Amino acid sequence: MHVLIIDDEASIRKTTRIALETCGHTVTEAGNAVRALRVLGEQVYDVIFLDLKLGSDDGLDLLSRIRTMNPDQVVIMFTAYASVSTAVKAIKLGAYDFIPKPFTPQAIRDVIRKVEASGKIIKKELTLNRGSEFKAIPFQLDTAEFLVEKALAIALKAAPSSANILIYGGSGIGKRSLALEIHRRSAQREESFNQVRANQLTSDYLESITSGTLYVHDLANLDLEMQGYFLHWLDGIHVKISTSLDPDSKGVRLISSSAIALEECVKQGVFREDLLYRLNVVTVNLPDIALRPADLKYHAENAVTFYCKRLARSNLCINPLVIDNFKQYTWPGNFREFNHVIESAVATATGTEIQVSDLPIDWQKNKHSLKQATQQNDLHHVEADHISRVIKESKNYDEAALKLGIANSTLYRKRQKFGL
Repeated sequence: MHVLIIDDEASIRKTTRIALETCGHTVTEAGNAVRALRVLGEQVYDVIFLDLKLGSDDGLDLLSRIRTMNPDQVVIMFTAYASVSTAVKAIKLGAYDFIPKPFTPQAIRDVIRKVEASGKIIKKELTLNRGSEFKAIPFQLDTAEFLVEKALAIALKAAPSSANILIYGGSGIGKRSLALEIHRRSAQREESFNQVRANQLTSDYLESITSGTLYVHDLANLDLEMQGYFLHWLDGIHVKISTSLDPDSKGVRLISSSAIALEECVKQGVFREDLLYRLNVVTVNLPDIALRPADLKYHAENAVTFYCKRLARSNLCINPLVIDNFKQYTWPGNFREFNHVIESAVATATGTEIQVSDLPIDWQKNKHSLKQATQQNDLHHVEADHISRVIKESKNYDEAALKLGIANSTLYRKRQKFGL
């Protein structure tokens, strides 16, 4: 399960996290209400542990907001002020249970087992997303960029099949969002969407996945021992599907992703070649935002509309100079950084139009401009500038290829093409 711990005491978060991770659960921490609401907008959680007192924030108020965002959310309250009145109020507001402080790690494990046994966990992430328009910016399929259009066409064409899909792309580019879109269009769409980081993958977790979609991200971080077990599990899943007597059995659909070219990891001896062959039956390459200048205005408008609703603001327009600034930036954090900049601008804008002055000061200070292309919207010029910059910032071509998320042979062809 994916669990969120919301508590302003680091020691409480640590104790709870260790208790959960030893049972194989994935944990995210938030020390205040602002951080909690941010991560809740980016990720769906099976269970949330929430402190009644969050410094100056009220845990019960946050509980109400969480339940408004997702009425089915399982929330367990921490409280050092255990009493009948607070417990009853929390339960009335939708809390599943509460744990008085101080507590032992066993108390955490016991309540998790209680939740599992109750059937309250709704693993279907699509179901959790329904009824909440504030979870995350919807994945955008419209594009004016050829490379993006090609990548999406490959992904969506393969979605209804059972083929394993490997998604390449930089951090924050939307690999998980694309995996969810593939799941929505697959035979497993009515089953669970299970996601796990490669470095947290265990044999027990794999054996617990018998249906739906399994999304494994940061694949380059999968250790060699686990790679062998993963390959063994994939073979077993294939046999189960082939020999199943249930005509309705759709098995497990595997989608994985990486920001690093796994072919290079194979050459370095840190990734199994036979596993790579099994994983990349269909390969999808998502270009960085720096290579998508024609899409920035469209994405910015969608993000502004989303955050105006989320922050209860009247809809704002975007000054064209803001888009010009966006096109001159490399966006190393891709959409994760892009959305953060838009959210901040929406929150602080004083007029009816977002101006350059509304953009976060730290972003304006730290941005480094791409070299202006002769034609601003010419993808080839922008791509050449981006690759040239990465090469200059790298020790050698091998490192540059890793940063770009492409094979050395692909980088060689692009250097020849652009004269780099």
